[in-house]
Parts: sequence; structure tokens; C-alpha cells
Amino acid sequence: MVQSVRAVPLVGNGVVVCRLSDGTAFLPGGTREEGESVDACMRRELAEEAGFLVTGHPRWFAAHSGVSYHRVPYKPYAPFPLKAWLWGVVEGEIVGPPTNPAGAEQVASVSVLRPEDAVDLLEKEGRGYAQALRFWMNSGASIEF
Repeated sequence: MVQSVRAVPLVGNGVVVCRLSDGTAFLPGGTREEGESVDACMRRELAEEAGFLVTGHPRWFAAHSGVSYHRVPYKPYAPFPLKAWLWGVVEGEIVGPPTNPAGAEQVASVSVLRPEDAVDLLEKEGRGYAQALRFWMNSGASIEF
């Protein structure tokens, strides 16, 4: 049922935040490819959107689900009409620029921010990123692995 994954990527004590050329800030993540595991999806999406190399194991901490407003599946193999998003935190390092594959969101910049600053920035986007990050921060999880 998990169609997409979203990440709270950590570099040291900071959170990786991506921006599109229009300034929109977001936490990286996206749709699973056919047959792809959730862990593999997270690794691929982080490389594509943040130039991020995962060095630890994802720690899944939240999920939410919904009903598609589309009349057909987003992708032929995707769950439909019910779908779910899985949120995980993972540590790693930025090893290069985002790969920005054709047809995907084109990331213009990647920053590592203090978690509190990331929440403040993401709060303005209204897409659930700040809420997920705040949820993880308030869960008692340590930012140090």
C-alpha cells in the first residue's frame, strides 16, 4: 500500500532540506518504482533530490494514508485507490549535487539546517513536512545515531 516515501535525512546534527528553483522548500522523497522496496526507494530518492548517500538504516517513524482523487492509478503498478506514504529518518552525507533525472522535480539547492530552522522554513510550505519533522523531533528520538 506504500506508494511513496519521505525522508528526514541527517548530516551530523543537521537536517537536509531541498529547494526548487522557485524557492519551494521540501524534504526529499517520492514514488516507489515497480518492485522497489521502501528502503531502496529512500536511497534512490535521496540521491536524485539531494546528492545524499545513505550510510545508516532508515528508521521508519510515521505513515499516513489517503484515497486518490485520480480516476486511474498514478502509475500502473501503484496502489489504487488507497495509498500510503511512509516517513523515515536516516543518516548519511551529501556526496555531490542532486542527479535531477529527466521528468522529475529539478532541485536547485540543498542545505543542511538545524532541525529547528528546518521546521521554521518548512512550516511555510503547508505540505506536512514541518509537521512530520516536528513529530519526529518530539518523539524522543535522538538526533545522534
